[in-house]
Amino acid sequence: MEKQRRRAMSAEYWDRNAKWYQLWLEHNAYHRRALEVLGAFVRPGWAVLDIGAGSGVLSLPLAAMGCTVTALEPSACMRALLEKEGTRRRVSSLLIDTRTWEDVPLSELGIFDLIVASNSLHLTESGFASALDKVFRARPHHVFIVSEKQFLDCFPDDRYGAYTRRFEEQWSTDSSYAYHCLEDAIEHWSFRHERIPEPYEEHGIVATLSYEDGHFWSKGIAHLCMYWWSRCEGMNSSEIMEEGKYACRNVNVHLSADRLGGLYVR
Repeated sequence: MEKQRRRAMSAEYWDRNAKWYQLWLEHNAYHRRALEVLGAFVRPGWAVLDIGAGSGVLSLPLAAMGCTVTALEPSACMRALLEKEGTRRRVSSLLIDTRTWEDVPLSELGIFDLIVASNSLHLTESGFASALDKVFRARPHHVFIVSEKQFLDCFPDDRYGAYTRRFEEQWSTDSSYAYHCLEDAIEHWSFRHERIPEPYEEHGIVATLSYEDGHFWSKGIAHLCMYWWSRCEGMNSSEIMEEGKYACRNVNVHLSADRLGGLYVR
């Protein structure tokens, strides 16, 4: 796991992985629940920073919600996917920043209403906990984090200084790959394992696939966590309560009937 994490920390990895990421993204609803929650909590006019924005799966919908979004993405090929989709959607309120989270100084981060990160903080040099600590030191009004459980080296706390966790959810979702041909499945295996499979391994790859709807599927399930914190500094108790009620109303409206896991609104 650690070897794979170290490999995935480089922009070069994501340059090579971009086509597989896009293929995966096009054939599942992995981010649907996170987008529902963002749609419930986020308000138009917010300035948002998306750490490790990738192809814009969160950045572009946030821009469509009326936010001004800065997408932090060091991989050139992932940025190309983001720019292409942004052009297709005619998104104008989006700034793409090519730096890593480690390279952005705190002095530049005091302008954001919301900082979001989806499966990206664990890929920083210092690891998930330290990267999350920097998010809070940046002092946005709100923080939204999504991560697969397997990527967490610690479970986040309820409180970080002036921040209180308003929302927490754990759920499971489909994370399958759909390949157009068997050659694609074998090529992807080679990328992930950094070598060409032996003939017996090719047979094993094919044996794990199922054929449905014109695609060869490698079925998978991901177990995710997401958290929302708000900075309560300067707010009185009635304002905090009203914000919590607003969140509850909106999240409940957007609940998916088929989701798995628990919901906690604080």
